[in-house]
Amino acid sequence: MRKARAKLLDRWHHKNAGTPETHEAHHRRRAGAISRLHASGYLSDDELAWSQEIAAAAERIMNVANVRTCSLEARVDGARHDHAFYEALGAVWSEMAYSRWRAQIGAGATMLLDVIVHDVGLVRAAAAHGMHVRRARKLLVDGLHLWARIHMHVRREVSEADVAAAHAGIM
Repeated sequence: MRKARAKLLDRWHHKNAGTPETHEAHHRRRAGAISRLHASGYLSDDELAWSQEIAAAAERIMNVANVRTCSLEARVDGARHDHAFYEALGAVWSEMAYSRWRAQIGAGATMLLDVIVHDVGLVRAAAAHGMHVRRARKLLVDGLHLWARIHMHVRREVSEADVAAAHAGIM
């Protein structure tokens, strides 16, 4: 064990931040499906960013649907619970774009979400959904570009004033 530890320390002695164990674990960790496609040059930087936007929007929507607990006890700090509601403009844009994107993608959405959100490899996702890898790659790239177009249209369509008016209607 001492020899293995000495080799580990020798491998990572040039790193100033982090422990050798952390560096070793990171080195052995498998990169995500989208990260591998980006590293191989198949996805551009913009496409990588769009995939991260889609994943964030999907996660936010899925988290809202989760069952949560609440406390019916009085607040200790005396703050009121009022029924105040506020949603940031960026979140509105993302959720609207995500809903429209899902509707326009159609049947291929589950394969895309497997790759983008659930980190399933493209080859494995294509096989699971009964399509060829070339078709899955094209669907992925087309889906990412569709996201960019839809998000741009939503940003032009919905303004801060629209969101404020919607909030006023809820209150």
